[in-house]
Amino acid sequence: MTLAASVAACGNDDKKAACDKLRDTITQVSQSGVSQNNDPNGLANTYYSSATTMRQEGRDSGDNDVESAANDAASALEQLSQQLTADRDGRGAPQMPNSTSLMSAGDRIRSACDN
Repeated sequence: MTLAASVAACGNDDKKAACDKLRDTITQVSQSGVSQNNDPNGLANTYYSSATTMRQEGRDSGDNDVESAANDAASALEQLSQQLTADRDGRGAPQMPNSTSLMSAGDRIRSACDN
């Protein structure tokens, strides 16, 4: 096996492991959205910590497309967290957070991981 082939194989293993972790994180976030529906503060904290996790998992992938998609998902989670926090602090009218950008980023992660 050449050095280039072993590096490529290692990269694929890193990508697969990172993608598996990203999928697990997305599943956990989805489940938290349901289980913490009546606890906006807890949900905001879950979104924020999951965003940090997703950024790291994206970096760990060694794949630019996966990292970019993970960063987009993390940004969407941070935005949702901020919306929940603003609502709780009375700085905005209570509203259902818009999860469209998160769903779109999740689709990008799936696409990047499948390639």
